[in-house]
Amino acid sequence: MTDEMRLIDVGGREVGLVGLDELFAETSLRAADAEPDALRRELLEGASRCNYVPEGLEEEYAEALYRAFEAFLDGGSELDRTGPTWRGIPRRHIEWYPTIDDGTCDGCRKCLDFCSFGVLVFSAEHAIVEVENRYACVVGCSLCASLCGVDAISFPPISYLDRFRAGRT
Repeated sequence: MTDEMRLIDVGGREVGLVGLDELFAETSLRAADAEPDALRRELLEGASRCNYVPEGLEEEYAEALYRAFEAFLDGGSELDRTGPTWRGIPRRHIEWYPTIDDGTCDGCRKCLDFCSFGVLVFSAEHAIVEVENRYACVVGCSLCASLCGVDAISFPPISYLDRFRAGRT
C-alpha cells in the first residue's frame, strides 16, 4: 500500500484518505458483477482498514468513496492530477477557470501575484499572463478578475455553478 493521499468530498468537506489507488484497482476487478450497494460496503470496509471513518458517517463516506471509485473507472480520480473534487464532483468536470484576453492583458501581473494556486504564469515571450493549470483554480473564486485593471480576465457567470450545487452535472 502506498501512503499517497487523495482528497474526496464527504458531506461537503474534503477528507484525505490513503490507500485508495490500490483499493480501487483491486475493487475494479469485481466491479462489473457487483451491485452498487455491495461496492459501497466493500469500498468503505477497504478504506476503513487504513483510514479513520467517524462513527455515524459511514454512509456519507461510502457514498463519497463510490463517487471517487466511479471517477477512477472513468479513467480519472478524485485528485486526477488536475485538482480535487468540488462537492463530490471531479474537478476536471467543472469548467470554472479564468479566460484571459490576450489583446487586453497589459502584463501587470497583479493577478499572478495574488493567485497562489499555480493557475497563472507570465509569458515573457508575449509579455502577458496566461492560464497554465486551469483546474487548479478554486471553484467559485474570481478575485484575480476583480484585481485586473484592464478587465482582461473573465469567468463563467456564477450561476454556471448552480447545476453542480443542485446535483445536476
